[in-house]
Amino acid sequence: MIIGIDVDDTLVSTSESFELVKKKHNLNFNKKFKDKFSKDEWNFICKNYLEETLKGAKLKEDAKEVLNYLNSLGYKLVIITARSNKYCKNIEEFTIEFLKKENIKISEFYFGKHKKSDLAKRLNLYLMIDDSEFVYKNMKKDNIDCILFGDKIKNWKEVLEYIKREEQ
Repeated sequence: MIIGIDVDDTLVSTSESFELVKKKHNLNFNKKFKDKFSKDEWNFICKNYLEETLKGAKLKEDAKEVLNYLNSLGYKLVIITARSNKYCKNIEEFTIEFLKKENIKISEFYFGKHKKSDLAKRLNLYLMIDDSEFVYKNMKKDNIDCILFGDKIKNWKEVLEYIKREEQ
C-alpha cells in the first residue's frame, strides 16, 4: 500500500523555521508561513528568505521512527509536495538528500504538485498525509483517505495510531 506524504508542516517544521528566519532578520511581517501572500510578498519571500526557511526546517518529532516502522511493514512511502526548484533553487535535490541523511527510505518523489488528488488517484494511494485543508477536502471528494496533519491528528505517533486503527 502506498502512503503519500507532504513535506512542509507535515514532515518538517517549516512554519517554525519561518518564524526563526523572521526573528533573525528583524522582519516586521505579521503573516505566518501558511498564510496567503500577495504576489509581491511571495516574490519577496522567495527571493530573500525561502531557501533559508525551507533548509532550516527540522524533521517533525517521531516522524523518522514512524516512517521507518511503516517501511518495515511494507508500506511504500512517496513524497508529494508543492516544493519545487521553481520557487527555491535546488530545493528538490536538497529535500532528497535531507531525507537520505535522516535515513528515511522514500520510494518516489513528486515535486511541484499543487493538485495532489489527481496524482493520488493515478498512484492508487492508500492514504495521504498533508497539513493543507484544501488538499484534505480534495482527497475526501475523490474518496482518497487523508489525514489532515495538525488538526485532529497532531503528531506522527497519532498518525501511526490512525493507520493501525484503519488496518483492523
